[in-house]
Amino acid sequence: MAAASIIEELEEVISRGTSDRRVETLRRVTDLFLNDADRYTEAQIELFDDVIMRLSTAMEKAVRQQLAERLAPVMSAPKTVIRSLAQDDEIDVARPILMLSAQLDDKTLAGIARTKSQEHMLAIAGRKTIGEKVTDVLVERGDARVALSVASNDGARFSSEGYGALVERAKGDDTLAECIGLRQDIPPYLFRVILATARENVRKRLIASTTAREKAQLAGAIAGVADRIAVGTATSARDLTAIHRSIVVMSNRGELGEVQLKAYAEAGKTDETVCALSVLCGVPLDMVERLFIGERPDPILILARSAGLSWPTLRAVLKTRPGAAGTSAAGLDETRESYDKLTANTALRVLRFWQVRESSAKAS
Repeated sequence: MAAASIIEELEEVISRGTSDRRVETLRRVTDLFLNDADRYTEAQIELFDDVIMRLSTAMEKAVRQQLAERLAPVMSAPKTVIRSLAQDDEIDVARPILMLSAQLDDKTLAGIARTKSQEHMLAIAGRKTIGEKVTDVLVERGDARVALSVASNDGARFSSEGYGALVERAKGDDTLAECIGLRQDIPPYLFRVILATARENVRKRLIASTTAREKAQLAGAIAGVADRIAVGTATSARDLTAIHRSIVVMSNRGELGEVQLKAYAEAGKTDETVCALSVLCGVPLDMVERLFIGERPDPILILARSAGLSWPTLRAVLKTRPGAAGTSAAGLDETRESYDKLTANTALRVLRFWQVRESSAKAS
């Protein structure tokens, strides 16, 4: 039947038609749209949008579910109808739209994830691609199933803050930790956190999964990761008590800040740099010392971002490390890129974890 004749029936069906007649008309209109979906103009699609929306309102679940299943894969599906179905409280109706429809933007998906059920979030977590705004909400609100599903999705993209929160959730969850550690896009400093917190069997599988090149880069971190990340047993070979005490006094007088830290670093005063960084970050001196001697600069980035240090100051600090590993032009460029991506919230979250581990280790 031609489009015009179907549209002419619409008002009568909506106002006086029986339920069965409304369902039949909806089916016919949907068929008409799907037969030439790729050829309709924007104005024509808007007309179908209005017609299908009016017909499907208050339809029973089975009818809405069938409509959702038919429209979900269609690239040019009517937007208003798609959004309505995606927000349906019945997950059997919403699921195909949430998983498949290309008509849902990140703002709409994030809004649904923020207000609907765990089942709705689980469907969103299964999409082919998921933007950072959406994954932020899934990681924050989702249950264990949602977190694991989105972490397993290679098409999901995470903000620095979202990635940090996901890693935080993985503590005590071997399956999630391994899933996150196997992601190709995990930042190196968070991979080290995963290694530090995972059980031995998970850690071994993650290390085994890395390429030869990655193993070479991570060798130092892997060899003593638990020791260097806040739980080491090595003691300092130098007594920095006097230097540390004098810097604490400076801080109490309001004389210690980023400028003074940078001055220490640029003068090559490693001991003063370590002590000043300890005071500015509010972390134990022995922890800073251990982090300072690591193969990679990543832990220092965590300290610097938590203290709000600028890149020039961080660069000067890195050059005072023993051997100054990673301070070539290429190494510094890579480090700066990592630092720019690291958010203060993520740094503070990781730092809190280190502090808890440090306190637990000392207590035991």
